[in-house]
Amino acid sequence: MQFTPTPSEVERSVPRIIEQLPPDEILVRITGLEEFNFRSHAHSRHQLVYILSGTLHIEVEGISHFVTDRHLVWIPRGVAHRLSSNNRRISLLTSYFCMDGIEGDAFAVYRTDELVAGNLRYISSCSAISRGRNPELHAFAVSFFRLLPQLCPKASFPTQPFIVPRDSRLRPVLEYVRANLGRDLSIGQVAAHFGFSVRNLTRMFTDSGIRFVHYLNYHRVVRAIELLADGAMNIEQTAYEVGFNSPGSFSRVFKQVTGESPSAYLRHG
Repeated sequence: MQFTPTPSEVERSVPRIIEQLPPDEILVRITGLEEFNFRSHAHSRHQLVYILSGTLHIEVEGISHFVTDRHLVWIPRGVAHRLSSNNRRISLLTSYFCMDGIEGDAFAVYRTDELVAGNLRYISSCSAISRGRNPELHAFAVSFFRLLPQLCPKASFPTQPFIVPRDSRLRPVLEYVRANLGRDLSIGQVAAHFGFSVRNLTRMFTDSGIRFVHYLNYHRVVRAIELLADGAMNIEQTAYEVGFNSPGSFSRVFKQVTGESPSAYLRHG
């Protein structure tokens, strides 16, 4: 079955609908959402999320992932996950299904090509995918889902994860950094804001496997991608908005993080 709900309707209805479906039915939906934040949840079906447009934040097992359009997210059944987006609008193609003995039985993010995207759109265009009503289509969809780990390479950036720190003192620090990306931040300024010495704050970052500059630059680039995806700013405006002192330094860091320049990234979008 297929429907187009609002964010609040999604959060309320999907878990209930999923659990009521017979095992041989695939639930497919396309959602066009504004900014949303779904609390952590799990269900008894595998979930595929293809980002048609916009960007998506996914937290799984204490690790935060950032996924852009044209990427495919595989969430195995029973795995708790939290979804959110900061874009003005995001469009998702989501499938829920039952399948045993699959190779991709672990959370993963994949890059896609036109062949994969076209098949996902074809599957999503059908009003119902049931083994009883649509045996050929059901068999095709299940076989296609089973082959996805072989068809799609795993993504590197933009999914580069950061582990949620166990040290509770560091969590408000990271939230402060994410909330103030446009400011001229330094570890000294942040340490002073929270009453830490630079040495102690540096040790807290190190013990959590995070470098302050890497964390700051990564989230500046993430925010830049969100702004560019919304189309409200050009590259130069975006560079200053996320805290870089020049478009040149923005382009240099953007390429270090993503592997390509902002202009090349936009051309591929």
